[in-house]
Amino acid sequence: MSLSRIPEKIQMQIIKEKHQQIRSILQNQSIDCWFIFVRETIANPDPIMNLVIGGHVVWQSAFIFSFIKNEFKKMAIIGNFDAEKEKQKEIWDEVIGYKEGISPFLQEIIKKLNPSKIAVNYSEDDVISDGLSHGMYLKLCKILPNYHDRFISASTIIHAIKGRKTKTEAELITQACEITERINQDISKHLKIGMSEVEIQALFHKKMNQMGLDEAWERNSCPSVDAGPEKVFGHVGPSATFKTKLGHTLHNDFGIKYQGYCSDLQRMWFFGKENEIPEELHDAFNVVKNAILKAAEFIKPGVIGHAVDNIARDYIKSMGYDEYDHALGHQVGTNAHDGGLVLAPLWERYGDIPRGIVEENNIFTLELDVKTQNFGTVSLEEIIQVTQYGCRFLIPPQKKFITIS
Repeated sequence: MSLSRIPEKIQMQIIKEKHQQIRSILQNQSIDCWFIFVRETIANPDPIMNLVIGGHVVWQSAFIFSFIKNEFKKMAIIGNFDAEKEKQKEIWDEVIGYKEGISPFLQEIIKKLNPSKIAVNYSEDDVISDGLSHGMYLKLCKILPNYHDRFISASTIIHAIKGRKTKTEAELITQACEITERINQDISKHLKIGMSEVEIQALFHKKMNQMGLDEAWERNSCPSVDAGPEKVFGHVGPSATFKTKLGHTLHNDFGIKYQGYCSDLQRMWFFGKENEIPEELHDAFNVVKNAILKAAEFIKPGVIGHAVDNIARDYIKSMGYDEYDHALGHQVGTNAHDGGLVLAPLWERYGDIPRGIVEENNIFTLELDVKTQNFGTVSLEEIIQVTQYGCRFLIPPQKKFITIS
């Protein structure tokens, strides 16, 4: 039995928790209508569907959340063969099943609601908020010709829904991290000098298969395995060329999916005894570890995303290392990269997303690396949950090299 898939009972529990959030999100953001417009979602799902709807639809469907005159309503307009399934979920105030087409029903409801803003799922910067296809956007404009000038991006709504992890979500992510750490510890017992990166990754895949777990991202690079100083880090699979050697390091970037939720951790090993670790590696490891701790000490609700990145980035540079060439952290949830706010510098590649505000119950990675002169890259990745006044690590962070002697 697969432990990666989310049980239907737990998924519906999370959906109900998210529906409770939506009311306050619409109210706080002064948005009176948000809807998800989709079709054939097996082939082209909207990324937010699994958190607020669950399951799939065939025909054109509109899932509408409105907050008008202090009244919160949830409606589903859906093809007749999909309608009964939605009614059985008992999460909608009204389910309308249509036979010939969605247009008259959608037009009637929007006319009745007459919202001043209609949030729909498009975004230039955030993939998780960009679930409305261009074709469906054009169709929506044809169905609602008198309202498309009221369309706004739903990205702020989706950022809040995705980012504010419920108690159930946080527990599942924590469990995924704990399982990941146990697998790392178990594989450590089987690591030997002379093993190739391909052989080491195979150990992880065998263990995952035995446990009924799936990888958190593409299998060929999950885990990534980096042996020795010559390996260039990145989103690439392992090589049969690079092998573990005495006096060298081993690095992995590894995550699993447990009941629909992901982990994403990086760990470092050293082949040799602890007293044989070169000072250069000790220094690099401590700088990376301390940069993560400094960012964790700084982060709290209300701070700006890029300000958190600056704390770690400035510290790394003050210690004489080149700055890392990526974001300090991304959110984790149903995906390893869960969208929404990133803790990143103000670079073009990240758009305006790093200008967002950290919120309580956001779950972020804190990850960075430094390059040594003689021993390659040292990199760690931890996961934190933002609390009311700061943050907590979901599992204890790595404090020193795991030694294989």
